[in-house]
Amino acid sequence: MTQNPVTEYAPASRSDKYAIDRQRKLLAEYQGSLQQFYEAVCEIVLIVNANRQIVFFNSIFPSLLNVDNPENLYGLRPGEAMGCMYACSNPGGCGTSRFCTQCGAVNSILSALNQRDDLQECRLLKDESMEAFELLVRTTPLEVQGQLFSIVAITDISHEKRRWALERIFFHDMLNTAAGLRVFAQMLNDEPDNWNAAVFRNNLLSGIEQLTDAIYSQKELLEAENNELEVKKQPVDPVLLARQTVETFQIRFPQHRMVVREPEQTVTFKTDARLLNRVLGNMLLNAIEASSPEQTVTLTIRVGKDEVEFRVHNPTPVSRENKLQLFQRSFSTKGPGRGLGTYSMKLLTERYLNGWVSADSSPERGTTFSATYPL
Repeated sequence: MTQNPVTEYAPASRSDKYAIDRQRKLLAEYQGSLQQFYEAVCEIVLIVNANRQIVFFNSIFPSLLNVDNPENLYGLRPGEAMGCMYACSNPGGCGTSRFCTQCGAVNSILSALNQRDDLQECRLLKDESMEAFELLVRTTPLEVQGQLFSIVAITDISHEKRRWALERIFFHDMLNTAAGLRVFAQMLNDEPDNWNAAVFRNNLLSGIEQLTDAIYSQKELLEAENNELEVKKQPVDPVLLARQTVETFQIRFPQHRMVVREPEQTVTFKTDARLLNRVLGNMLLNAIEASSPEQTVTLTIRVGKDEVEFRVHNPTPVSRENKLQLFQRSFSTKGPGRGLGTYSMKLLTERYLNGWVSADSSPERGTTFSATYPL
């Protein structure tokens, strides 16, 4: 067994290749005809050892991963095999970073290795492709000749989660906006002699724009996840785009105070203005929803030698637990039924706009989301 003390959560120790081979042989002798059962189910079935390394998997696992040589999966931990973006963020590997404290898969496996059945959900974002998965992970302890293992059954519930998000977020936002439009339309009908045409016209136009924006937002997200989103890059003035985005949100949220801090130098850079506007809009919406009306939301544009950065700050800090789950699909600090905004800004920026996003939060500094793009 090799020792690696670098961990911020689960133990980092690993079994060497010879130990893995012995455990594979032990399980093959122990399971016998159970192999056929594991091949018959539709779930991914893994068995991991006491160091959370894979020593058995059914054939569904490598086929879903498009692995040419399944032998390479033995000895890896589940997050490493599946390409989790946090699996290599710590030298100790899967389960050892601070982000892993919130991982349902790691926690479920640890429960089984402590002789307790467990069932948890896991949100996994792949490092290179930005592909997001929601998984249901069921673990069961297994002891063979004094050695402790965990049976790990994984069900992909991504489609159910996407449908639930669509119903809870998309339909909820659309119905709220439509209800507002109906109120204004009814007021026009009930009080034809006592209304300001300009005010009602602006309110109706704003509501219609919100409704249209909600439809396009969901459409673009689905296209982005399916690798069908068309990118149209053209020269863009970052300051002008930031001003326009803030003006739009100031109309939607007149009670909130928003400020734009502009750089001294003026530049243009090639990007898709529509998608960048979507990213900035998600950053602003996230900040506004986290702030009270008396607090200020600030959008800062910083121009460097070879990059332009957009920072959106609000004074409200994010808790440590929530901070570790930012950018995961279906996670939100605003509770169930939200959670696509931060994920969307990361997906659009890093898969389509050649940039990168980050977040920083503390009680002293508040919360800042940053999106950086090459010039």
